[in-house]
Amino acid sequence: MRRLTRPLWPVLGVSLLLSPAWAAGQPPSSGTPMATQQATAPAAEPPKAGGDAPVIDSGAMNTLKRMADTLAQAKGFRVTIRSNYDVVQDTGETIEFGERRTVTLTRPDALRVEAQQSDGKTTLVSYDGKAITVFNPDRNVYGQVDEPGSVDDAIHSMVQDLQVRVPLALLLVTTLPAELDQRIQALDYVERDTLTPVPTDHLAARTEDADFQVWIAGEGTPLPQRITITYKNDEGEPQYRAELTDWALNPEVAPAQLAVALPAGAERIPFLIRVPRAKSDQPPATTSPPQTKPGPSGSAEGAPK
Repeated sequence: MRRLTRPLWPVLGVSLLLSPAWAAGQPPSSGTPMATQQATAPAAEPPKAGGDAPVIDSGAMNTLKRMADTLAQAKGFRVTIRSNYDVVQDTGETIEFGERRTVTLTRPDALRVEAQQSDGKTTLVSYDGKAITVFNPDRNVYGQVDEPGSVDDAIHSMVQDLQVRVPLALLLVTTLPAELDQRIQALDYVERDTLTPVPTDHLAARTEDADFQVWIAGEGTPLPQRITITYKNDEGEPQYRAELTDWALNPEVAPAQLAVALPAGAERIPFLIRVPRAKSDQPPATTSPPQTKPGPSGSAEGAPK
């Protein structure tokens, strides 16, 4: 049986999900993540002859902002994300892989992500306001690094420095409304979809690096029910598809429920920290992580080695 290239990314490397500084692999200028580090969004390209200029539908934007405000202002939430994503092989063939994750967030400083890949491998990521812990029960090893602050700070550190896999990371941070407003170049209202578990407003948007669609509950709390991302600038235009279910806003969660209970004999191993190149473009003196096959827009995420 031939060896398939499995994904090293779950979907974090597009301008939709990462700030420009993150996507370029550059460190922020201070400890404040994302919104305060934003660069100016690229201007929409001028319309081609005979074409239409990019349009942002105001009604669709209002729906999207209600969703973003709901998530950003919540004290916490729990959601199950069942995702499938394409990986283009060296032969040009596209293979689909899958994951299921349960995300529990309690602001300002607690996060737990339980993940299972389609091949059965599991990972647990936890943050308690003091340290980030990544546990691999299959090998009974874990990595841990001090990171005092908020969930926003931890998300930035996990994605940018530790290369920990976090699905749809931007949905977890309080700067979501500003991030979407900065990056969206075109937005349309597609339809009211009645075939989803609850009736949803189907929106389609374009950013510089990716096109995305989101289905938002049209009744009750405006939570995302489904998301599709197409990486239009990557070979084969691979897609990421996610169903978001079992939503619970502001759940009652005890700190002990978010903590990682490490079993006896678990071995602690070091994280490999991404170190930016020096201004002279020469590699820094410290050891940098080994090369991995990048995901869309150059991101390359993985568990601690």
